[in-house]
Amino acid sequence: MMTTGYDCQDILNIALMRPIFSPTNFIQIKGRGTRKFTFKYNDPDNNTHKSDKVNFKLFDFFANCEYFENEFDYDEVLELPAEAGISKKTGVSPVYSVTEIFDPDKINLIREKTVGIDGMKVDRKLFDKARDEIKNDVDVKQAVENEQWERAITLTRDKYENKPELFLTLEKIRKSENLDRRLTWREVLERIYGLIDGFKTKDEKLEEECEKFISIHKPENENIINIKNYLKLYVADEHFRQIINEKNYGELDFYPAFSKQELKSLNEWRDIIPQYAKDYISFNTYAG
Repeated sequence: MMTTGYDCQDILNIALMRPIFSPTNFIQIKGRGTRKFTFKYNDPDNNTHKSDKVNFKLFDFFANCEYFENEFDYDEVLELPAEAGISKKTGVSPVYSVTEIFDPDKINLIREKTVGIDGMKVDRKLFDKARDEIKNDVDVKQAVENEQWERAITLTRDKYENKPELFLTLEKIRKSENLDRRLTWREVLERIYGLIDGFKTKDEKLEEECEKFISIHKPENENIINIKNYLKLYVADEHFRQIINEKNYGELDFYPAFSKQELKSLNEWRDIIPQYAKDYISFNTYAG
């Protein structure tokens, strides 16, 4: 019922009441629980409280989780089934039997297992499947080889983004790769076609941004550590960025990562770095 097209953001429990054999369907079904939501309620004194959803439960009555973790062959090449009717091998029509069970099996074991930060195997295999399919797409490959990135990205999104079979999205790729920042389609294509070895972590990307800034502006060596810390925080921490943009420097008295004294020691870099970041860096990439 909830394989596709159902978005109940506050859902906390999903019951898997039948066997599932398609990894795509399994990802879609359990994905209903990953929607972010903030619960709000009032106490007897009419004070409003908020609580973010941080987990959900899968009640798996048919061991689907174990099947996709331990048994499913992700490398198997499936063949189309034979047409209904007369068998080419035997020359006769197949006979099917139906069994009805009037005494259902009783649950004889209840076990609770927490899915760790690495996620499920079915999620980790998502990028492998997408890579193989997109890599063999002649149109996308030609656009990448000609460095026509806008065309390559448009083709990829039109053909594969959230379409049946893969239901591919950047957020799903990010989760399957256990990445702590957001991705771009260009990065995905660069990885698929071997232009980069892997996706950089948030800290690796921030370090890269710092090296670019330093190579352009060439600050004195004694300022480099302070400049790097300031740039990283300004790019990755929305609250810190708001403090600097609104010049509410008094809040730095309660901000452990960067003090007013450190800000004062930056001198002219205090204004140069935010302007550089606004002009050349995508804050969205580093959002949680």
